[in-house]
Amino acid sequence: MKKNTTAGETSPDILIVDDNPNNLRMLCDILREQGWKVRPVSDGILAMQAATTKPPDLILLDVMMPVMDGFEVCAKLKADPMTRHIPIIMVTALSDKESKLQGLEAGADDFISKPVDHTELIVRTRNLLRVKEYRDFLKNHNELLEQQVKERTAELETAYAELKSTQDQMLQQEKMATIGLLMAGIAHEINNPVGFISSNFGSLKKYCERLTEFISAQDEVIKAGEHAPKILEHLSSRRAKLKIDHILQDFPQLLDESIEGAERIKKIVQDLKGFARTDTAEQALADINQCLKSALGIVHNELKYKAVVSCEYGELSRTLCNVQKLGQVFINLLINAAHAIDKQGEITVRSRQENNLILVAISDTGCGIPEDIRQRIFEPFFTTKEVGKGTGLGLSICQDIISKHGGKLELISETGKGTTFTVSIPVVEM
Repeated sequence: MKKNTTAGETSPDILIVDDNPNNLRMLCDILREQGWKVRPVSDGILAMQAATTKPPDLILLDVMMPVMDGFEVCAKLKADPMTRHIPIIMVTALSDKESKLQGLEAGADDFISKPVDHTELIVRTRNLLRVKEYRDFLKNHNELLEQQVKERTAELETAYAELKSTQDQMLQQEKMATIGLLMAGIAHEINNPVGFISSNFGSLKKYCERLTEFISAQDEVIKAGEHAPKILEHLSSRRAKLKIDHILQDFPQLLDESIEGAERIKKIVQDLKGFARTDTAEQALADINQCLKSALGIVHNELKYKAVVSCEYGELSRTLCNVQKLGQVFINLLINAAHAIDKQGEITVRSRQENNLILVAISDTGCGIPEDIRQRIFEPFFTTKEVGKGTGLGLSICQDIISKHGGKLELISETGKGTTFTVSIPVVEM
């Protein structure tokens, strides 16, 4: 038999163990005639070394040997994970039942009695080699299947992660669209009362001016009358008690502050409407400086307790863009800048145009971003914030928005000194 039972096209490798030189030679001659490779050794210790150094396809093992008998060798080989799969045929002159049971307990796969019958030796050896060949085939096939399953599982996990990331981003964008609609409705509702409050404050200011003028004229008339001293004394007492002079002085300032507050609310409402506007096409010609001013107006309350904000607006060409989406980017970058500042710092907003490219830089004097995480800062779901305080989607969505405008979102940061995010988008004309 020259059939290959292992890998490649080599003949089976058989280890023959017998302390009798004549038996060893005879067994080698019989098996060589079948085209099988043989490795003869003369004792159990050498058998152990040979089997562990280069595992054979089958072992013919004599039972009665000095130092270490065949039962002990068989038990040790079957206990070793490296050699336990090797079929072992025990060659023995012992024919009693106890000896065979001892061999089976040691792990022997088959027995051949001495004197050895040539045909029986060849048949039993061939059968066990065939069994090992099937075992090896199944083992290799299982390993291949396991590897394919692992690879497929890894591919599915990657696909699932990408799908989940895409789904979450879509949900986030849908959420922002819904918030935009709500903001537009709220802004519209607020705008009406703010409008008549502003109008009423304007009227009150005029009325206050007229009343002040009338009181002054009244004072002059009273002073000119014949009963002026008594009347003036009485009025002066009442005037002091009611603090009329203080009211007349304070009234204009209170009205001015109220009017300013109403105008501030009106401006915030306008910014919200601009940010959340859905009644225009996605792409429109827009002034990026105005977009920045609107974003600053929306996040004013978030910034005023953390930083002094300074703005340097350059002269920019109007560009075709989605102004609501860009507003979302600027709001996100401004809020991140505020969050990077521990107690009190500075935020600087600069805009400029270089040839056909608009650049907006938002800088802070915050904690900066460590070098080891700068490469990951735009990854979806990556965040340095505490659990529940950040989704890790903000910068990823910002980068996506800027990319869809044909631009770039880049950062420069120094730990302990601050960070600058720079948005660059091309000027696009109608």
